[in-house]
Amino acid sequence: MSPNLTLYTALALYAAGTVMALATLFTREKRPQHVALGMMIAGFVAHTFWIGTICVRTGHPPLTNLPEAVGFIAWTIFAVELALFIRYRVHAASFFVYPLVLMLLTLSAVVHEPFIKTPAGISRLFITHIFLTTIGVAGLLIGLAFGALAWAQDRALKTKNRGALWDWIPSLNVCKTVSYRALAIGFSVYTLGILAGILWSYRTTAGLMDLRVKQVGAVIAWILFAIVLQAYINDTYRTRRTAVIGACAFVAIMVAILGIHHV
Repeated sequence: MSPNLTLYTALALYAAGTVMALATLFTREKRPQHVALGMMIAGFVAHTFWIGTICVRTGHPPLTNLPEAVGFIAWTIFAVELALFIRYRVHAASFFVYPLVLMLLTLSAVVHEPFIKTPAGISRLFITHIFLTTIGVAGLLIGLAFGALAWAQDRALKTKNRGALWDWIPSLNVCKTVSYRALAIGFSVYTLGILAGILWSYRTTAGLMDLRVKQVGAVIAWILFAIVLQAYINDTYRTRRTAVIGACAFVAIMVAILGIHHV
C-alpha cells in the first residue's frame, strides 16, 4: 500500500471529524460529537498505518525530517487526547486538539521530503533527542489546550455568561488538573530532549548548539513554557498574562517545528 494513500485517507477523515466537531458549537448535540470522534479514530488508524509504513520502508523511527516529525507529533497528540477522553470524557478538547492534529498532518502532506533509509552517521543520541522533544511537545500542546479550556471556564464563571463552549467543558478542577499534569510531564520530557540535543551537538560539532531558527525557537518555547508552568504552581494560571505567554509559547514551538530540516 502506498504511504501517500494512508496519509491522504487520514487527512480526509481528520478533516471530516474536525468540521463535524466544530459544528457542535452551534447545535450543542452530543451525537455529532460521537460521530466526529469515530471519524477521528478512523483517521488515527490510517495515520498509524502511514507511520508504520515509513518505519518498515526506512528502518528508522519517523523522526528524521519535517513531514515525519510533524506527523508523529500529530499522532502522539491525538493518542494522548483519546486517552484523556476515555478517562475524563472531555468533549471540549476536540475544538482545540482536532484542528491542531489536522493542521500538523496537513503540513506533513504539503512538505515534500523523501523518505530514505537510515541516514549515514545518524546516532541513537540524535534519535533520542528528536523522540523526547516530540513527545514533550505533544504533552505541552495538550497542556495548552486544556489550559485554554480552564481559562474559558473561569471567564464564564466570573462573568456568568454561558458561552458556546459551556456545555462541553468539564469542571474547572478537571481542566486545571489535566493541564498541569500535561504541562509538567511534557516540560520534563521536553527538557530531557533539549539536553540530549545539546549533548549530540557537542559530540558532532564540539559546540553546545547552532543558533538557527529551530534551536532559538526551541529555547524560547522552553522558557515560555517554564513561565506558564510556574503560573500553575503559583495558582496564577487564569490571568490574561498567562494566556498571552501560552499563545507565544505555541508560536515559538511551531517556529521550532517548522525549522526542522532533513537530516
